[in-house]
Amino acid sequence: MEPHRWPDLDWDHLRDHHGLQLEQLEMASPRAAHFSFDSWRDATQRHQAEVLRLQIETLRRLKYRPTGGFCFLSLNDAQPAVSWSVFDHTRHPKRAHQAVVEACHPVIVVAEPLPAEVTPGDAMALDVHVVSDLRQPLDDVRCTATLRWPGGHHQWAWSGSVPTDSCVRVGTVQFVAPKATGELWLDLTLEHPDAAATNRYTATLGAQLVARGVDPV
Repeated sequence: MEPHRWPDLDWDHLRDHHGLQLEQLEMASPRAAHFSFDSWRDATQRHQAEVLRLQIETLRRLKYRPTGGFCFLSLNDAQPAVSWSVFDHTRHPKRAHQAVVEACHPVIVVAEPLPAEVTPGDAMALDVHVVSDLRQPLDDVRCTATLRWPGGHHQWAWSGSVPTDSCVRVGTVQFVAPKATGELWLDLTLEHPDAAATNRYTATLGAQLVARGVDPV
């Protein structure tokens, strides 16, 4: 891709010979927002990792209703390409590989994802599920959800059993977004002697902007 030429890459050549779909990449991460090729590459790979993680988590929550599994449109590249693959043509993993591995663990704890941006005062209710592909039940499972933001946090906890090969809703995280700016994190933890899992969801928490004489939009 000749990254030293950023941002003046040979976009036509990359499209014609290496499968680049620039319009889709622009929607995920506009080139104009990045001052270097490395920054743009990392942003597009983070986007891919997040999309795959959330999609797999959703499919697993739909366990047998009707989802029975999934397959990749493009697992690895057969030649140098700018593509949807998880491995490049040298079998080097992209950032999405680890996200896929974690989403495919036999036991996972998941929540409905946070929106990308949250405004103070927004009321939210996010269901938390445990998905198990194990052939034995898990008793005395403890799950915690911790919401963190600059200057504060709140925690929820649940306990119970997870049947064999099942998806169980363990609780709901309900909150009103705090008056703060910065990052909002929702961390999930599952504890059991035979299984352990963690997960994290993030959002941008911004103060509501009110201009003098103008209602917020």
